[in-house]
Amino acid sequence: MKFKSVVTIVTIFIIAGALISFYFLSPSLLSGTNNQQYKIDNGMNNGSSEANNAITRENALPGTTSWKIPPGNESSTQIQGYVSSASVKPGKSLTFYISTQVAQTSYRIDIFRLGWYSGLGGRLMTSIPNLSGQAQGYYDSVGSHLVNCTTCTLIKDSGLIETHWKPSYTLQIPTDWTTGIYLAKFTDANSKQSYAPFDVLGSTTSPYIAVTPDTTYAAYNDWGGSSLYSADDAFQGTAVAKMAVKVSMDKPYDVENGASQVLVFIVQTVRWMEQHGYDVSYASDLDMQTNTHLLDNHKAYISLGHDEYWTKSMRATVENARNKGIGLAFMGADAIYWQMRFEPDSAGVSNRTIVSYKVQTANQDLTRDPMYGKDNSVVTSMWRDPVVGQPENALVGILFSNLTHDQNGFPWRVAPQAASLPLLKGTDLQANQEYGCGVVGYEWDRAYVSPNGTPNNPSYSSATPKNLHIISSSPTVSSETKQADVSNSAYYIAPSGALVFATGSIYWETTLDNYRAHVDPKCGNKSTAVPGMQALMANVMAALIVKHDPKSF
Repeated sequence: MKFKSVVTIVTIFIIAGALISFYFLSPSLLSGTNNQQYKIDNGMNNGSSEANNAITRENALPGTTSWKIPPGNESSTQIQGYVSSASVKPGKSLTFYISTQVAQTSYRIDIFRLGWYSGLGGRLMTSIPNLSGQAQGYYDSVGSHLVNCTTCTLIKDSGLIETHWKPSYTLQIPTDWTTGIYLAKFTDANSKQSYAPFDVLGSTTSPYIAVTPDTTYAAYNDWGGSSLYSADDAFQGTAVAKMAVKVSMDKPYDVENGASQVLVFIVQTVRWMEQHGYDVSYASDLDMQTNTHLLDNHKAYISLGHDEYWTKSMRATVENARNKGIGLAFMGADAIYWQMRFEPDSAGVSNRTIVSYKVQTANQDLTRDPMYGKDNSVVTSMWRDPVVGQPENALVGILFSNLTHDQNGFPWRVAPQAASLPLLKGTDLQANQEYGCGVVGYEWDRAYVSPNGTPNNPSYSSATPKNLHIISSSPTVSSETKQADVSNSAYYIAPSGALVFATGSIYWETTLDNYRAHVDPKCGNKSTAVPGMQALMANVMAALIVKHDPKSF
């Protein structure tokens, strides 16, 4: 080979190497700014282009604990309500639909934004006093009875319940309200209180976007007597005697005083992110349905809480983001387990009815879903079911394994091989050591890496990303099967350079903050926050907003 040719080839390799180094190591890619060097172990790179971002400014304002409902003030049937939309832009309107058990009962609406606020957890944004109640019906969850709801419709062949309540109050969201998760608290004249959650949308270019799983809130919502998990006596003798196949968002939430899972699985991550000043915007998963480019101008997507129900479009939105180099973090477990579709409500408002027939190839009932044979890609089965053939670990990295109802959960154990992983640097987390109390559960995920399986327990290892790294291997026991199992936290680097991190536990988020809606009796008064896991999360947050070499991270 001639010397000139050798020089040419060497030059090409040098240029190629420089381009690769720039792609993976450029300061603009290794930090949230162009002038801040990224260090994975410092936990201080908060993804903000300015120390004084909207989140830090908001949390410097006076906070309050009055967003909490005092013990004894919880409404059972006295006042219930819901909102017209899961999310709203500043400057736009949000309508509240509220029913008091007794007509003309005086009540008020207080709107709180959840955050850190020096540990107080919320800020009062506005109050609307002296409203006169409309007796539009209510659901008695103790007796499982829908009472005096003359406008409610119950569709016997689907289990769908809609309230058709009259509007009670319409609020124009002030243009200066900061993006966040909000709680409307309804208080009647006898101090009985309930909630309705909603999100206020924010910047389309913030480094982070955190998304609430409103479709899963709705799927589990038994208000009126049916959900995608149950159906009461009104549906006995029908095709949906065990569970509905359609559920409406036009009704109050019947758990956690109307707050659904916000205060159980989600608020800890919100408090922690805002305490540390991360520049984050908030949105609902419905926004990923209506805007398939929602994530495009952010650097990282954060799935909050129990994020189980996804449409084909929602999944494509997140997959496309990952493929563009946007980092993903799944903060709960059981993500992307069931496929669902949206339908309009009876008034024609789009995306207000959730549809999931939960058909399974193994049950030979695929024809129950009318889309079977027409477009199998939207059949509402498990994503891993052969009829759809897209196991969730292809995106999340891990997938749902099992659950326990015997206790909140188990300790989190660092995997033996995890000590050298870059995400653990500076955390003081030690291999084979257990951390936290009741933080692995009540549902958990695990990695499928073995190709061995059986027809009744197939292996989904072919969908597991090739460079999956196991951070934790926590022993668990299923209350359903009484069999020993394991939960994994894990991450992988996509070919685009995006980090995809998954906690593998619904209660993992409780390690980030001491607030807990329900105390695990087995944990007593122990602090739920785990400093080492907080440090791990800081490393994850820093790593989410940069691109990595899949072979070396």
